[in-house]
Formats: sequence, structure tokens, C-alpha cells
Amino acid sequence: MKKENRYILFLIFFWTISIAQSQVPENPFEIEFSGTKINVQEPFTISVKVTGLEQVPLISFPDNIKNFQKRESSRSSLTNQVGGKTIVTYTISQNYYPIKTGTFTIGSLEILVNKQILRSEGTTVTVESATEEETEEISQESAEISAELEKEASQGVFLAVSVDKKRVYVQQGFNLRLSLLVSENNAAEMDFYEVEKQLEKVLKLLKPANCWEENFGIQEIPDIPITINGKRFTEYRIYQASFFPLNNQSIRLPSVGWMMKMITKSEEGKDVIELKTYTSKPLTIEVMSLPPHPLRNQVIVGNFRLEEKINSSQLKTGNSYRYNFSIVGEGNIQSVREPTFTNMALFDVYPPDIENNIVRQKNRIAGAKTFQYQVIPKQSGNYSLNNLVFWVYFNPQKQKYDTLRSTLNLTIVGENVQNTQLLTSDAESVYTGIEQWDSMKPVVDYQTIIRNIANILIVIMLIVMIFMFRK
Repeated sequence: MKKENRYILFLIFFWTISIAQSQVPENPFEIEFSGTKINVQEPFTISVKVTGLEQVPLISFPDNIKNFQKRESSRSSLTNQVGGKTIVTYTISQNYYPIKTGTFTIGSLEILVNKQILRSEGTTVTVESATEEETEEISQESAEISAELEKEASQGVFLAVSVDKKRVYVQQGFNLRLSLLVSENNAAEMDFYEVEKQLEKVLKLLKPANCWEENFGIQEIPDIPITINGKRFTEYRIYQASFFPLNNQSIRLPSVGWMMKMITKSEEGKDVIELKTYTSKPLTIEVMSLPPHPLRNQVIVGNFRLEEKINSSQLKTGNSYRYNFSIVGEGNIQSVREPTFTNMALFDVYPPDIENNIVRQKNRIAGAKTFQYQVIPKQSGNYSLNNLVFWVYFNPQKQKYDTLRSTLNLTIVGENVQNTQLLTSDAESVYTGIEQWDSMKPVVDYQTIIRNIANILIVIMLIVMIFMFRK
């Protein structure tokens, strides 16, 4: 091959590589740390944030971090619906609890995400002693566990299907856990056996058909130290979810079995493996109907509060403003419906963009649902939105219906208008100028065209390279 041809081939090769690399999508994964200044009973948390994937990825966090013990994980999801497009961001978090006080340097960590290794930067964690109040909170949590499992704690190893409530209202959530509990005095060596196959069979029996499920998405079975009746156990949490009954039928959870590999030594010193099945006890959850109410079949059950904001408390008729109505609390956030607007003569209200933030942590489903409205005031004057914007729900603690009402007081200036359109303001709407759009005119996607041209150029360059090699 001539020297000039080699030089041209060299340039073509690197030009091709640079174009190909320019088309590689951005990394959808991001690593975050929290709890870098904690007490000895609080977790240091490593989170992987994932944006733009349709499914939650398989994530394996490090087993060992010096001076910390790996325990439970949690998962949250943030869903944004903007202009008909849905973007989901998942955050998968792993908790590591300190085993002593001090200041610890944590170096770079490797996290396996869908068989791809992510490397984090290092950080420093300061662990302090816990106060008496914080210690008392932990003791109360242990007491709740003891009351639930104390009848079975006499055994060295047992399988438990446990719930946090035995009596709930329709649409009120209860948390369900499937766990293997092993006493610290248990001398037998054991290991898990065909977890995925067993779990699939067990969940067919445990999942209630008349409930909405919010799965906590356990990907690795954590070992969580707990105390029951003064005895120390390790809880191996196999499955966890919250369920929200859709009708008043009682929920019966049958007894289920779970096989473990038991490892013993023969007289010759060889490992002998046998399978042993542990069985849970059945449970029944009573589901109560909600009291009579016109919205009984539509309301959500839980504990909620309202957070709201608008661009300005002084508005001008005919201009558009962004108004956010956020329902925050504990309950079936996914099923929360829009608030009610009662006086449409005062505002034109456009369909909202919706942000869904669901947190699955410890034994509860919590989060917020935010409705982001574009509103255009049409009448001047001073107004309280207390009776204009509200949302009704059922509070199980008060055992009655409750209403979240707007607390905004607005001053609207300008001439009264009948017909409005979205005008430019401090919060310009995505609908601005929509009346000027020509829906018959084809939309040109320049980004796709450029990508296709680049792909064609790459193919042509490769063909030229092959031709020059042969020559």
C-alpha cells in the first residue's frame, strides 16, 4: 500500500471513530451519596439514579465497606408528564449502617448496573454517638417487631409473613414482608436455594388479587439485625410490598413454604447438603368500607398535606401564570386524582403537567404528586382560593373525610376579559403561540436527519477503507 493511502486511511479511521462516538447517548446512570454526617444508628446511603430507561435496572451494590454493615435497600420513582411525554427517573438506594463512631474515608466504589461497572468517587463519613431520643425511636421500632413475631421467636429459624396492619379501610395501604429469621444462636450452616423460582411460586399465593401493589423491588436479600423478646435475630428479607385494597373483601394470606440448603459435615469431613422447608403461618387482613360520602368510590386514603405556589400573588388579567398544587404524604400516591376547581369564571385553567414522586422506604409508601397548571385570570379583584381549589381524601387516623384547601390570597388587576389566550409572562407556557401553529405543515426533525446522514457517511467510509485495503 502506498504511503499516501495509509495516511488517508488513518484520517478516515479516526474521523469515523469520532463521528460514531458523537452518537453515543449520555450515560443514564448517576451515583449519589447521602448521610455523610450521621449518628451511629443512622445509615450512610449510596444511590444510583437512572433516567430514561423503561425498566428498573439490576443493581448490585458492594457487599463490604470497611466500618459499615450492608442492610436494607429502598427505591423511589419520579415521573414527569410534560406535553404528552413521560420521563421516569428511578433512584435505587442501599443503606450501610456504621458499626462504630469516628470519621471514615470511603474510597472509590464499584457498583454493578446491568452487568456494567460504575465507579464512584470517594467521600468521607462522620459518625457520632446517638442521643437518648434517637435511641428511644429505635427501641420503639424493635418493640413493634417483637409484638408481631414474639410467638415464633422461640425457634432458632422460622419463616414469617408479616404485615403492619391487620385491619384497614378500602384504599388504605398495608405493608407485607416475607422474611427468614435466624437466631444468632443457630449453629446450622445454611444457604439460599433457587430464590427466583421459589419466589415466583410463593407470590402467586401471597399477592392479593383485589389490591393495588407497590413493590419495593428487593434485588439483593439484605441481612438486617433485629431483637425479638430480648433475643438477637438476623432478618433475611426476601420480598416486600405495600398493598391497597380496591374493595371490602377480607384478604387471606395462606401459609407458604420456603426451602433452604442445610450444610453439614459427614464423618469423612465432606459437605452434606440437604433441603429443609420452613413454613409461615396464615394471616387475615380485615378490610372495612369507607363511611357514606358522595366521593366514597373516588377518594384516596392516607395522611396528606398541601404544598402550593404561584408565580406571584399579584396577577394581571389575560396573562398566564404557573400554579402548582402538590399533594404530599403517605398513601397510594400513584392513584391521586386532580384537585377540584369550582369557579371557572375567575380563571381559565389548562390541563396540568403531572409530576409523580413515589418513595418506597422502610415500611411505607410516601411521596408527592404535583399538578402544574397554567392559569389565566379573567376578573380583577381580591380573591381567596380557599373555596375555589380543594382536594378531598379520607384520613384513617381521624377516621373521617378531610379536605386540602388552597391557602392563597390573590390580587388580580386589569380589565375583565371573557376570552383569553396564553400570553408571555414570567412563567411562559408550553402552549404559548399554539394558535399560530400550522398543524398541516410537516415537522422537520433535524436531529434525526443529521444522525441518519452521519450513519450513511460511516458506511461509505468503511466501504472506502475496505476498497483501499484490497487495492
